[in-house]
Amino acid sequence: MSQSKSAKPASVQSRILVPQRYHRQPVISRLVSRYGLTVNIKAASLTSDSDSDGWFDLELSGNPQKLTNSLSYLQGLGVNLVELAIANHIQPSQNSLAFPQSASKLSHRDSTSLTDQWQEQFQQWISLGQTNRLRLQLCVLKSYYEEPIISKLVSRYGLTVNITSARLQPDTQDDGWFDLDLWGTTKQLYSSLSYLEKLGLPIWLDFSSVYGDR
Repeated sequence: MSQSKSAKPASVQSRILVPQRYHRQPVISRLVSRYGLTVNIKAASLTSDSDSDGWFDLELSGNPQKLTNSLSYLQGLGVNLVELAIANHIQPSQNSLAFPQSASKLSHRDSTSLTDQWQEQFQQWISLGQTNRLRLQLCVLKSYYEEPIISKLVSRYGLTVNITSARLQPDTQDDGWFDLDLWGTTKQLYSSLSYLEKLGLPIWLDFSSVYGDR
């Protein structure tokens, strides 16, 4: 018999705990690039300079078998699937997980807010010697909470995206933010920044990565 038609896309929602040893691994990025999933981060709490686990509320959409494989991948890493729901909303855990007390801000000296002249700032970044890695802080406006923005940076522009810090609370009017470490070609990075700018999302480039971690 011939192969059946492609399986209908499925959706899974899960809260995952990310152990400290994986804070600098692009775990969520791999769910997109390796399994072809769309990943929307519904809530998140991750502090880069902390020994505590981070956590993410994720909505994963894609091929059912690949969804199953992706969950097995997470479990194989030791990433705990605290709550799992099929096409259902995640309910707050009785043992609520804490958010960072305050959002870490990049210093004015090491960061540059993107403006209409951000192309010039991007060229400045290139002139400093880094052409495949860029750190930035991304502010996610409340109106974009339902958009898989980080997932699109991976699927649309081919980037590897590591989330090094995050704060996203779904039940408030506050904006969220992510500290991101982006890896890709200069063209991919440029195009992804252009995409974020068109969305109107505030971004701060972190030039300190040029001098550190070399």
